[in-house]
Amino acid sequence: MKTKIVLTIALLLTVISSAYAQTSYSFADGLNKAKSQNKKVLINIFSESNAWSQKMDLIYALDNIRNYVNSNFIYVKLNAGGSEKISYGGKDYTAASLAKFLGATGYPTHVFLNPDGGIILFKYNGESTGAFPGYVEAGDFEKILKFFAENIYTNTDLSKVM
Repeated sequence: MKTKIVLTIALLLTVISSAYAQTSYSFADGLNKAKSQNKKVLINIFSESNAWSQKMDLIYALDNIRNYVNSNFIYVKLNAGGSEKISYGGKDYTAASLAKFLGATGYPTHVFLNPDGGIILFKYNGESTGAFPGYVEAGDFEKILKFFAENIYTNTDLSKVM
């Protein structure tokens, strides 16, 4: 009887957590889906052992953030400590070396790609970059998402909208 209750609770928690989870794709699947749907890609580069990455997952799980991401982007989680092989731009990487190539210097780091897989470069504090590092509170993260979804990055420095 006790085992049945524990299994039922575990099943309910799994269902509830998956209902609130962001739809996430592998890197290759995400790029293919982005191309076919003509959507930008949002890459969440994380480290499993990093508390800020785990805290950022809570932001991604918020209804307004989750819905906005799912509507406007293809969401890819990239484990910066991963060893799986990934092809990108005609080169082969491990997940860890791709994270570095994409500009991750800390975790989490957020990178946006065009539907063709090209890194979106943008200005932040006057500097051109392709990665936004660090934990971001929900309100500011929503501004960042709109900055990319609405193509504001083409003529505005990100520091002006946050």
